[in-house]
Amino acid sequence: MEPSTTNESKDLVEGNFVDLHRLRGLGDDPVYYPPILEDRPRLWPLDKWSSAPRDLGYDNFATEHWKGLRLLKDPETQSVYHNILWEIKPKTIIELGVYSGGSLVWFRDLTKAFKFPSRLIGIDIDLSRCQIPEGEMDMISLHQADCNNPESFAFLKDNVEHPILFIDDAHCNTFNVIKYAVNNFLKVGDFVMIEDTMGMWGRYSPKHLKSHLASFKDVMALDLLYSNVPCQLKDGVFQVIKSNN
Repeated sequence: MEPSTTNESKDLVEGNFVDLHRLRGLGDDPVYYPPILEDRPRLWPLDKWSSAPRDLGYDNFATEHWKGLRLLKDPETQSVYHNILWEIKPKTIIELGVYSGGSLVWFRDLTKAFKFPSRLIGIDIDLSRCQIPEGEMDMISLHQADCNNPESFAFLKDNVEHPILFIDDAHCNTFNVIKYAVNNFLKVGDFVMIEDTMGMWGRYSPKHLKSHLASFKDVMALDLLYSNVPCQLKDGVFQVIKSNN
């Protein structure tokens, strides 16, 4: 599919969408805690190697971290982001849902390591849970905005460089927020990521996902290179193929 552009002022996506996910799900404690093995020692004697427990003995997802900040991205999802970052070399990364702030620091450090530092913009309705130390805020800015009011993202209209990696990890009014983004500041070649689309988490209704995504068929396309790899991004990686801004 060849990308195209238009100078029309009319919104490319219209209508309002049902909010498919209202579950916070993570609790109120964004602080990272190292795993604790409650039912076994950490060090196991080698003469009993064959009888060592083979399960983890702790919740693996809760222990993902970057520099001691909780990082709510599983290893498969991390590998996809590695590849996307290297491919598009975004000048701006926008993440909805800051939580501890671990992924913002992680993205910043990756782009620095890749020698194309990006500007990181973290947006949340509640920034009080952010744990980023002051000394780790280089290239990162935090903004309070409400996904229930997409107009609160207006500050992004003339304030971002492309390519953009736009990540929805807030799961609140998702498609109205994406509608605002594609109608106002996303351009051809930008990427949109909707995290946690896998059915086992029950965050999004497959029926509504199908109908809502169809409304974006003229402006976004599913990227099959990346959307089939990790369950956390299952069918949730899109490229912008048309813009009017």
